[in-house]
Amino acid sequence: MTEPEHTMLHPASGPWQDDSAAIPRERSLMIAWWIALTIAILFVVGSVLLKPNPYREIIGFIGDGLVVTFQMTIVSMLFALILGLFAGLGRTARSLPVNVVASLYVEIIRGIPLLVQLFWIYYALSRIVRLGPSVSAVIGLTICYGAYIGETFRAGIQSIPKGQMEAARALGLTRTQAMRHVIIPQAIRIVLPPVGNEFIAMLKDSSLVSVLAISDMLRRGREYASRTFAYFETYTMVALVYLLVTLVFSRVVFYIEQGMSRQGREQPVSVMHRLSALMVDFVILDLIGLPVFAIIGRLVGTGSAASWAPVAVMGGLAALYMLGFWVRGGQTPGMMSVGLRLTTIEGDALSWGRAVRRLLAATLPLPGLSLIWVHPALGGRPLHDRLAQTSVGRA
Repeated sequence: MTEPEHTMLHPASGPWQDDSAAIPRERSLMIAWWIALTIAILFVVGSVLLKPNPYREIIGFIGDGLVVTFQMTIVSMLFALILGLFAGLGRTARSLPVNVVASLYVEIIRGIPLLVQLFWIYYALSRIVRLGPSVSAVIGLTICYGAYIGETFRAGIQSIPKGQMEAARALGLTRTQAMRHVIIPQAIRIVLPPVGNEFIAMLKDSSLVSVLAISDMLRRGREYASRTFAYFETYTMVALVYLLVTLVFSRVVFYIEQGMSRQGREQPVSVMHRLSALMVDFVILDLIGLPVFAIIGRLVGTGSAASWAPVAVMGGLAALYMLGFWVRGGQTPGMMSVGLRLTTIEGDALSWGRAVRRLLAATLPLPGLSLIWVHPALGGRPLHDRLAQTSVGRA
């Protein structure tokens, strides 16, 4: 019997095998990420320090636009997740009408560019109902990305082995109960990484809402450039800020994926894990803060109180948010997403006193100072962990 050609090409090592899995992809991606992040930070900081006019003015001018971009993305993503979940369930439903309606929605929306959808909702739909620019932008982003996320949920649900459903039905669960308690929880772990990538894509595509006269970062940059004619400086800075934001969230998505898949549990907790968890909690708090700011704005109105009252209220809510989750289960939603848990150094649950001490050590006198890691001989932990005698480990 003739030996296969690929075996003869490698007589010393036996039959040839594809060793592409051995390529250190993650290491190369991490190196590329650090290079891109470093270049972007150095350019932004160097431009502001060496040539404050106009770069410092540009940063100040587009700063509030970045806040608008970020908040609009968070709200749209929340509604898109809900819509996408229903679309994904509809695509896997046994009911023919439900399946057809969900499939029709996905196919139509995915076939129309997002910019066209935004124009149609804001301008064409005004014949029937008039919607404001912000509402039109949120609806457009939600409908568009709901279709893509629906396909992601469909793929995640269908990737669960059929035996899971059969086992759940054999235990007496209805199909709805099996989907709720067995299938969907497993599918969420599968779809979370691609959903995170959709969030990053939406963050970038939110620049399209500038055509609806929304003062997002791109529109603010366009206003500054049209006033000063500094087109190169303005759009370069806008592009770099977008790059920095997307680079940060791409690593957050990676650590969420790693935490959900329980990979690398034997590795020590790094400052990147902590920052990723903190970033997820920041997104959640920002989502909570939107209605809070709106309510306080209506109650307080204009004046000096209008500037400090929302900040004070949100600071109190953030403190209660962190303390409540730490004491109850040792995990905030951000820590849970990346697979971290907070305990005392003895391994016990935190008391309210220990949690308050850790929060104060983490925020005073300067937020971020407590993330400095001490010498490995002293424990190799951040300062606020040592001051509060707490430890962050794998969940």
